[in-house]
Amino acid sequence: MFRDALDADLPNIATMADANALLIPPLDQAAFVRMLRWLHEDVVIASGVRSTADTAVVLTIAPRLQMVYEEEQKILAHFGAIPFAMKFGDQLLLSCFAANIVIDESARKKALFFPLQKHFVGLLGSLGYDFSYGLMTRPPVLKPHLAVGWKKIGELKVFARPVAAGRIVSKLFPKLGFQRTLDYLSRPFQWLFDAFTVKGRHHVELSEVDRFDVSYEAFLSKWTASQDIAAVRSVDALNWRFCGFAERHYKITLARRAGQLCGYVVTRVMPMQQFLTLAVVDLVAMDSDRETASALLNRAAALARKAKVDVLTTAFAEHYQFRSLLRRKGFIETPEKFTLVTRVPKASSLELDASIFKRWFINWFDHDFV
Repeated sequence: MFRDALDADLPNIATMADANALLIPPLDQAAFVRMLRWLHEDVVIASGVRSTADTAVVLTIAPRLQMVYEEEQKILAHFGAIPFAMKFGDQLLLSCFAANIVIDESARKKALFFPLQKHFVGLLGSLGYDFSYGLMTRPPVLKPHLAVGWKKIGELKVFARPVAAGRIVSKLFPKLGFQRTLDYLSRPFQWLFDAFTVKGRHHVELSEVDRFDVSYEAFLSKWTASQDIAAVRSVDALNWRFCGFAERHYKITLARRAGQLCGYVVTRVMPMQQFLTLAVVDLVAMDSDRETASALLNRAAALARKAKVDVLTTAFAEHYQFRSLLRRKGFIETPEKFTLVTRVPKASSLELDASIFKRWFINWFDHDFV
């Protein structure tokens, strides 16, 4: 039977995820339990849902949407969704990001995916969510979602900037056998690449902080109001997202001009396939403020070198306002991509299709594993 997930279920869900090889090191069962609590119990969003976008942003709690399928007191499947306040035109809607679907291998023949989705859509409506969305990378996962009513909206492409060219080549071609020599020989080319891509004088002050201060709310509200469709950035939501799960080790860099906040970037060291990367998880600056975005990307490149990663990565859509700047900074398109999909409750009149994609600011801020 399907039922709401309970706190006592979390260790069993983690055991099931581990048994099905879904925990990527260094994430272990204990950390996965803490991650689930962070995503589903401790989550906070901006308020003002379904009111005008000028409403003041304050702390609020959204309905918990997390469910399991159980047979004979054994959990065989789990599915959850993470609440986000979403600015949508002149409204603030209640959305949720679909995440952490786990179906035990022993239950694969039961075809649980389809009833799981049906139950999920029912919960969307009963709990008052306006829509759900997700970012999917694997065709075998995407195809069945489209078959049960999810709509493809667009694609985020993953871009990477080389930080250690020699190590990248060594990992791509491990049989070459002279990795150390290759790393040494590549250093002058890496230095030239950095010199031509990470440059420019900026009139902004950069600093690292542990948390977002309440005094930053004015800028965050201004930025959110400037977007057409975007997950709301507020002090409370950002502190939950980037400070609520210590194992992620997010680094927050602020940009100020004349003492006033004008942007920020959040980065995280993480493995991606065979590479160690520094991911640009979220970068926010006013659309017209190329100088601030450039300064923040330069800082991200410096952090990547300090962390001794292989590449600096990020994901964005073709309509991203700073896409030309990212390419100028040496980011190269990779074959990896995320497909953005949406689902609305059955009784909803909300129209979500590919026509809205160019209006949507979306990056890895919304993604639960980045």
